[in-house]
Amino acid sequence: MRMSHAIPGPAATPRTTTRRGTRRFNQYSIAGVLIVFVYVIIYAYFREMLPEKWSVDSAKILEILNYGGTDEMDNSFAVTAALFSIIGSDNLDVFTCISSAIFLFFATHKIRRAGDFFSRLLLIAPCIMLNMFAPSKETVVLLMTMCITVTTIYFRTSRFFTIGAFLGLYAIYGVFVRNYYLLIVGVFFIVHYLWRRPLKYHVLAAIVIAGAVLAAPSSLLQTLQSPRDTSNAYAEQIGSDNRTAFTNIASPATGPGFLVNYVYAATVLITPVIYFQTPSDAFMQLMIFAMLLILYKARRRSRRQPEQFEPRFFGSLFVAHILVQLIFEPDLGSFTRHLTSVMLYLIAIKVSGNKPIQR
Repeated sequence: MRMSHAIPGPAATPRTTTRRGTRRFNQYSIAGVLIVFVYVIIYAYFREMLPEKWSVDSAKILEILNYGGTDEMDNSFAVTAALFSIIGSDNLDVFTCISSAIFLFFATHKIRRAGDFFSRLLLIAPCIMLNMFAPSKETVVLLMTMCITVTTIYFRTSRFFTIGAFLGLYAIYGVFVRNYYLLIVGVFFIVHYLWRRPLKYHVLAAIVIAGAVLAAPSSLLQTLQSPRDTSNAYAEQIGSDNRTAFTNIASPATGPGFLVNYVYAATVLITPVIYFQTPSDAFMQLMIFAMLLILYKARRRSRRQPEQFEPRFFGSLFVAHILVQLIFEPDLGSFTRHLTSVMLYLIAIKVSGNKPIQR
């Protein structure tokens, strides 16, 4: 009799825990589904009411797609238009909406705590606004990041697939669409090497890189950093009113000028509330703070658990994007648009930390 009374007692606790775990899972899963549902409804029925500035780049691509290219169009727009021509202009909206909806399923996968949910919202909201309501170059980047992170977020298979997808996709995209993606690959390897090393290694690397910039040909420095001034000059010429636009404060054709411009751009883009004091800028600052906090925790995890692949790999890749974008980004909106298009790397870090991954 004692044995018969003892049997159900221990079994009751796991069932209760399972039910509570299921309730927590369902709660955030439903929230994720609602985000996707609201996005699809807005895209299908209310997209015309959205600000035109959210789809400026898309308008250039669609113009090339429908009327042919011009010499004034950047090559990256022409290549993207050629890629979209395979899909067909009549199918582009459906393709963009479906791709973005799948991206949002990735971005809201395996949320376990309220803090995690709200931190992801800070990353998701600007990405939806700037990247998901019109076909653009960022549509392609969203697809690339899904391919690179799928093994971590969903299937948790070989890390070699993740590395191979990253190198292959960035090489192709860098050669044919955005050349600076090749620079991101190079910076990634530097950051990856320094990721777990003490501060003195970072200081030494910064000195070496600064020395390389000072010794670099002026034509190379001009090519890397002049797009900031060129982009803003063109925007002013066509009457675009961008309140967060800023120009280089020194000549980018010299090493010292290049470094001064880089540091200045870092302060503007990483701490926007110092320069722009509106509610949207405050929100952007919260988003940037959430990104930096995830990266800080990822580095701490890497030092405690050096065998873990995801924090170091995806953290290094996201930091590489930041460091390269600081060279040429002309305004806060462009910086946010490009950075949030790869925010799945941060989601992969968060998901990988839910429980140890067996490889």
